[in-house]
Amino acid sequence: MPLKRYFTPFRCATYLLLLYCAAHTAGGMLAQASLGAEADAVFAQMKSVSFDFNGAASTWYGFWFGFGMMVSVFLVLSAVIAWQLDNVPVDSWRAVSGMAWALAVAHAVTALLSWKYFFMGPTVFGIAITLLMAVGTYRKGARVAAARTAMGG
Repeated sequence: MPLKRYFTPFRCATYLLLLYCAAHTAGGMLAQASLGAEADAVFAQMKSVSFDFNGAASTWYGFWFGFGMMVSVFLVLSAVIAWQLDNVPVDSWRAVSGMAWALAVAHAVTALLSWKYFFMGPTVFGIAITLLMAVGTYRKGARVAAARTAMGG
């Protein structure tokens, strides 16, 4: 298998998604470094103030951590889907092209949310992943159209 097979748009998106997940999980969720006295005070309050939410004892820290780890799970899921999309044969592409475009759009929206609410790191990852997903999806669709034309239909 030629080396370029490992660097298709979908596979490059997979690599970025796994790197993004590792950075998000290890750097953002598990390595909770001090961000200054005021931020540390807020973080401590997030951990210590409990409240009842739908019958469960909860904290804002629990929500933050739980949702953050769920993001990590969905980044891995996106990576698996991107890898699988790369393996879909041209004659089966129409069955999954909507899912491929939906994944590209979802990553575009997360890039916008990252730009609005976070910082450049996740924004850059989001933009790059979106572009790779869109290019991969477009190219597969173009191959479908070319195959259909070649078959006279």
